[in-house]
Amino acid sequence: MAWLKIKQKIWHLRGIATVAPSIAFLVILSSFTGIYQTLEWATYDFWVRIRAPEPKDSRIVIVNIEESDLRALGEWPISDGKLAQLLQIINKQQPRVIGLDLYRDLNHGDESGKQQLNEIYRSTPNLIAVEKAIGEKIDAPPILKAQGQTAMADLVLDQDGKVRRGLISATLDDGQTELALATKLSLIYLQQEGIELKSIEGSPGKILGKGVFLPIKSNEGAYINVDSRGYQLILNFRGDQERFNHVSITRVLNGDIPQDLFYDRIVLIGATAESLNDFFLTPYNDSSSGLTKIMPGVYVHANLTSQMISSALDGRRMIRGIKEVAEWGWILFWSLFGAGISLVILERNLLRIDSLFYLQLILISGLLPIGILFATSYTLFLLGWWLPTISPLIALIISTVAVFGYYNQNQKNLAFTDGLTNLANRRFFDHYLEEQWHKIKQDKDLALIICDVDFFKFYNDTYGHQAGDECLKQVAQAISSAIRSHDLAARYGGEEFVVVLPNTDPETALLAANRIRFKIKAMQIPHKKSQVSSYVSISLGIASVNYNKAHSPQELIALADKGLYLAKQQGRDRAMIVEP
Repeated sequence: MAWLKIKQKIWHLRGIATVAPSIAFLVILSSFTGIYQTLEWATYDFWVRIRAPEPKDSRIVIVNIEESDLRALGEWPISDGKLAQLLQIINKQQPRVIGLDLYRDLNHGDESGKQQLNEIYRSTPNLIAVEKAIGEKIDAPPILKAQGQTAMADLVLDQDGKVRRGLISATLDDGQTELALATKLSLIYLQQEGIELKSIEGSPGKILGKGVFLPIKSNEGAYINVDSRGYQLILNFRGDQERFNHVSITRVLNGDIPQDLFYDRIVLIGATAESLNDFFLTPYNDSSSGLTKIMPGVYVHANLTSQMISSALDGRRMIRGIKEVAEWGWILFWSLFGAGISLVILERNLLRIDSLFYLQLILISGLLPIGILFATSYTLFLLGWWLPTISPLIALIISTVAVFGYYNQNQKNLAFTDGLTNLANRRFFDHYLEEQWHKIKQDKDLALIICDVDFFKFYNDTYGHQAGDECLKQVAQAISSAIRSHDLAARYGGEEFVVVLPNTDPETALLAANRIRFKIKAMQIPHKKSQVSSYVSISLGIASVNYNKAHSPQELIALADKGLYLAKQQGRDRAMIVEP
């Protein structure tokens, strides 16, 4: 009995088990086109914005060049002399490393300033200057380049123009691998902590202290066929200017700074003045809500630097995706979850078809699993995993709708289908006949056939009720196969069946009735107690609304029933039309 219940449950769930995976497959297939990518990026940006603020990274200090500084300096670019003075002041406080995020391929100012700056370059081994190494190239100062004190300032932009990935290194056209500014600063800083970059055997990943760095792949996270050349990480932003110690260049040049501001720290020098246009869109920019905060390039470098050193020293989580196959499983899970939640709600009758039905549908079957999906995705993000959210959301919603449609159709079928024969039941027959009755137009016929298995009580008494049920199933199949696709066959009750034939004249109805009779006899179901045949036979009564001038569906049924009575009276195993 328990096994039978399990089988019935499996059969009942067969539609769900087919629909949900099919929907997941279609969503996965469509995701390869990148159709969800923009929304996935927006979701990632939202997670970044709403998470709790992290504390300042006190190991980094940024020297800003603001609009007020440009006015105070009275020049731009800053002259060699002023830059030499700035670097000298910073270096006196013994920072671990200085990152100059300004392009200085050309000299500015007089010869004296040039000589001073060149001397600073030669005498400051912890000074790293930037160059643009990808695309249109801009060189670093020749002296620093010759000393190997340069790094890339290039940033990676997504198709919507935002920075979400950090470039750690890249292989250039000449085959040389060059480090990004954040990478070089981090490695120099960590070297004094006794931490060096180590390779992972059999993997492109690297170990740096407590941190494990794995390069992203072209289809990782929510990315689809992204250009993943070089060594890229998903950028785990610490925040904007409020998350870092910073000071203006004017205050540094004027000596208006604490004596230990730069001591033992990473110092970044970069432009933050809007007129210098060194700004980038990041997840903190949200045009839909009017938040147009853009981030100076020097702070993007600071975020990536902070990510590397805090991961190595503090074990701060990286953000990474999962393997592509695992993403497919993730989408399939939520498709099944949406279908399952909907089915549980429907099975427990939590939603009733009343005036509140649609509201309950939205609040329970819609918002509940969607809320769980977003909460799960956000929690995983906080734990360092960026998984797709929009594609599983689409799969979940479609599966939910599909289950409701399937369930309602299934319930309708159960309500209007005879459980034994799978024909329409008496309830549906009454509804269908009434519907066809109101469709009748002048000169249009509606025919009805009532069928009764001959001596069926004797059959049950002889062969048993289980055999009787099997006999009725076979009779039902014969009736279904003998009529047209737009005709309706129903179980009328017991061993009686009824057939509704729209737009059918009496002669055609008689042909259909005899076709049913011959089909049943051709099956040769033994019936040794029958008084008309050694096989199961059937008697049929036929009525037509125009032929008999019936004035209601009930009159038509009564006339067909009268025809059945006449067929039985005249020896059974025959079809009779009631004369007007």
